[in-house]
Amino acid sequence: MEVIRKFIDANSLMSIMTLPEAFRNRKLEVIVLPTDEESAIQQKPDVAGIVQSLVGAIPHTDMTLSELRDERLGKYEAAN
Repeated sequence: MEVIRKFIDANSLMSIMTLPEAFRNRKLEVIVLPTDEESAIQQKPDVAGIVQSLVGAIPHTDMTLSELRDERLGKYEAAN
């Protein structure tokens, strides 16, 4: 099994992942190990499921999409 071990500045790693604030401005040891899992076979996206999840996302009204957009933007601006 191949292992990679590096010492790096925490600030450079914080731009990639969330770390505790106590790690800021410190040197960290990073160890990279492969997992025992086989690489997952990529499944085709479930198009029917994706479409079904979108049903009802935009309420059915007699408003045009432009009118609906303007109404929503007005509500968001009023909330600020």
